[in-house]
Amino acid sequence: MTSHFSSVLRQAFKTFDRANHASFNANLQHLRQLTDELTYRDLHLREELFRNVAGHRAPCSYMHIFEDDRFSMSLFIVRGANAIPLHDHPMMFGLLRCIWGQLRVDSYSQQLGPDDALTYDPDPSVVKVKAEEPCLVSPDSPCATLTPRKRNYHQIAQTGHGVAAFFDILSPPYDADMPTYGPRQCRFYGAKADGNQVLLQCIPSPDTYYCDVVDTPDAVVQAAFQCADEAYAENASGTQ
Repeated sequence: MTSHFSSVLRQAFKTFDRANHASFNANLQHLRQLTDELTYRDLHLREELFRNVAGHRAPCSYMHIFEDDRFSMSLFIVRGANAIPLHDHPMMFGLLRCIWGQLRVDSYSQQLGPDDALTYDPDPSVVKVKAEEPCLVSPDSPCATLTPRKRNYHQIAQTGHGVAAFFDILSPPYDADMPTYGPRQCRFYGAKADGNQVLLQCIPSPDTYYCDVVDTPDAVVQAAFQCADEAYAENASGTQ
């Protein structure tokens, strides 16, 4: 039952392998197509995990699935009238696949010209952004996506009947080292309209946002290790 998850993971290794840079766009499109088909059953999750609202004190739950220096995979569960607050994904690609319930994703893009170079501000205070069209995602809809230039500031809110969950892929992952700047950080923001533009003010992590941790099913852990071993062995043979 983890066969489709393994296909997603193998494609992620292929997509984010720097040796495949020339075919990145085609590989990313294929990864998105595979991720669009992922279900909670592919992750060996039971429906009870999404229904036991009273048994969880935290507004959200987090499940670590896989991470190396190229990408990370994880699961978030959002309960009740809660949200993952507005935050950034600096110089990252991301796929967000809703596997349970319904989520509203409110996204913003930094105001950059097509020829403007991407830069990383390790200590942002105010960021000028453009508000993108909000999107609703569910198990019946495609992934929400973000890129280093588009939709990489967002808030994710549960809008269905009590519980929603999503699987995500981020590349590079948070805490991945950036030359000159060090580990990549996640920052939180408050949005404020200013004429025809939106200003994002960097704020501390909101007190209302915290997660408990959900154990990763053994079958998913085993599949992740197997695919990682395959990818690392292939890379090693290619460098000899």
